This record gives sequence, C-alpha cells and structure tokens, in this order.
Amino acid sequence: MKLISFFSNIAILIGSATSLTAAAPSADGRYAQRDEKAKSSAQEHFSTLMRAHENKNWKQLIDEASLLMTTFPSSPFAQEALFYLGVGYFHFNDFEIANQHFSNYLKKQATPKHFEEAIEFKFSIAEKYQEGAKKHIMGWGIMPQWVPAQEDAIAIYDEVITALPHHELGAKALFGKAKLLMQDEDYKASIETFQTLIRRFPKSPLAPESYIGIAGIYLMQCQTQYPDLDFLDLAEINLRKFHQDFPGEKRISVAEQMLLDMKEFYAENLYETAQFYERTKKHQASLIYYSNLLAKYPETKIALKAQKRFNELKKEGGKKEKPNNVISSCEEANPPIPGSRAAPRPNQDTQKGDEAAPSAQDQSTSPSMEKPSLPETGNSAPAQ
Repeated sequence: MKLISFFSNIAILIGSATSLTAAAPSADGRYAQRDEKAKSSAQEHFSTLMRAHENKNWKQLIDEASLLMTTFPSSPFAQEALFYLGVGYFHFNDFEIANQHFSNYLKKQATPKHFEEAIEFKFSIAEKYQEGAKKHIMGWGIMPQWVPAQEDAIAIYDEVITALPHHELGAKALFGKAKLLMQDEDYKASIETFQTLIRRFPKSPLAPESYIGIAGIYLMQCQTQYPDLDFLDLAEINLRKFHQDFPGEKRISVAEQMLLDMKEFYAENLYETAQFYERTKKHQASLIYYSNLLAKYPETKIALKAQKRFNELKKEGGKKEKPNNVISSCEEANPPIPGSRAAPRPNQDTQKGDEAAPSAQDQSTSPSMEKPSLPETGNSAPAQ
C-alpha cells in the first residue's frame, strides 16, 4: 500500500507540474511558456534580461533567457543567455539545473565571457550540496529534490580544481573535497587531497587547516578502527611538518591536542589490559603493561593512575626490582599479545636506569578485543 501511495503521489506531482506554465520548471528545466513568442528583437530581449538581473527578478530573468535561446538560437545573445539562465536557477535554489546550464555554457564557447563567474557559481553549488542540498528525483526538473548529491559535489570540486589549478578557488575546492571525503569515511583519499592542497598552496590560509584536518583523520581512525600504532607515528610526522612549515602558527596547538588525545586513547588500552591481568591475579603481567604505559605515554592523564597501581602492586608483592627488571623477569612467562608489535628479547644493550624504556614493545589492543590468556599454572596466583 505504501508503494502504491508513493507512485500515486508521483503521478499527482507530474500532473500538477504539467498544468503549470511559467510558474514551475518543465522536465528540461525551463520556465518559459510554450505559447510565448518573441515580440521584440534579440537585443531588446537581452536588454530586458539584463534589467531583470540588475533588479534580481529571477523569474523574469529565466523567462527572457529561455525565450532568447529558443527563438534566437544562433544569436550571440543566446550564448550569454545560457549563463544567465544558470544564474536564475541558482537563485531559485534549483542547483542541479543551474549546474547543467553552467556546464553547457562553458562547453559551447572556447573563451566564455563569464568563465570565472561560472566556475564560482559551480563551486557554490558544490558547497550547497556538501551542506545538504538535494537533487531532483531521476534528474527531472518537475520532481521533488530528495536525492543526496555528495558525489556530484566531489565531481564539481574536481571541475573547479582542473579549471583553476593555481587559483585560490582551486584551494577552496581541494579543501571542500577533502572534508567531504572525510565525512564519507574515505580517509586515505581525504588525506591525499589535504596533502595536495598543502603542496600546491603552501601559503594559503587553508594549508594550516589541512594539517589540522589530517590530524583529525588519524584521531578518528585510531578511535573507530583497530588502534594501529602506525596512526600515531603518522600523526607525529604530520605534526612535525606542521611545525616546520608554520613555526609561529597558533593553530598548531589544535593538532598537538589531537596527538595527545591519540596517546590518551592508546594509553587507556594498555591500562585496561593491565587491569584485566590484575583482576585475574596475574600481577607480574599487569606490571609489564603498567610500566610500558608509563614509558611510552608519561604525559597522559591515565599515566597517573597507572603509576599509582604500579607502586601499589610492587608494595603488595614486596618487590624491589625496578620496572625494567620486572619486565625482564616476567617476559618468558608472559608472551606478547597476538597482533601487537613483536617484543624483542632483553639483551646486554638493554637501556638501564629508572626511566629506561621497557623491553616489551607497545602491546595496545582494542578495548573490544578478547584478552589473551596466559598459560595455566593451577589455582594458585603467579609468583609475586
């Protein structure tokens, strides 16, 4: 029944639209009445068109432009009318038909008079699509505008980038495309687009914003995908380049905070794993994760909690070893977590000292990942 009702509504819309003349667009996107005939010369109609443009009378502008194109198709005024037809539809918020007219205008002339203006309108249409503007159902001008247009926005951005590769509008198009790709979770393509903007427009105000955009993508990836340490490494490289290219930029602090948020996320994963081993009475394994967290992410908030638990566990077990010694004594009994970076065996070159990094490498895992179990040793807890 819902399907029948839908098609009934569509039929009503089509019937209503075909009964209109200049009040609504026809299937080919024109407002001009079919029975209207030119009563003046092409030049006089064009003068009327220009007055309508100056007065922002978009309805009259569309009528006059359509009349010129149908009645005087070979006139030079008809070519210009095509551009103004796009302008009229743009201000009627019919962006799909406006984009079609601008594209036709740019294709039909080798050196269009309003070339840059047409590209600017196309860029504005892409921005409207990114903000949520819709297209007509099946591309018919008489149908409702219900169809998402993100793909069309990316295509238009590419047109602008190609038409004005070194213009500031090209930089804006690259930035808009990168943001739209990020929204679509096409993170790799988004990062590449941001990086293209940075290389092509190093002095643009959008270049620092692109560094921040890249940092934001790495943060989202580590939070929504598997917390791969490569994301953290890439984020640090991005921050270093940001510092090199814009040493006095205030917005660097935004990227720095994003990197700290990433470290906080990885540290929390290590802390949760350490807590798991505490709950299962495997205190030596828990010490490994606490010490690893303290060595790799000492600036995080969770490091304070990890330090407290590490000290308490050592006190409860009566251990005197430093964190490095604890790791060395426990490594054989506690193999690295599957899927994490391989943990090298301690050797004579192991760094010493109270702040030495533990020999076990980062073993961060996603909170949702199943915790690995250690070899069974009976009902008794591991030696403290």
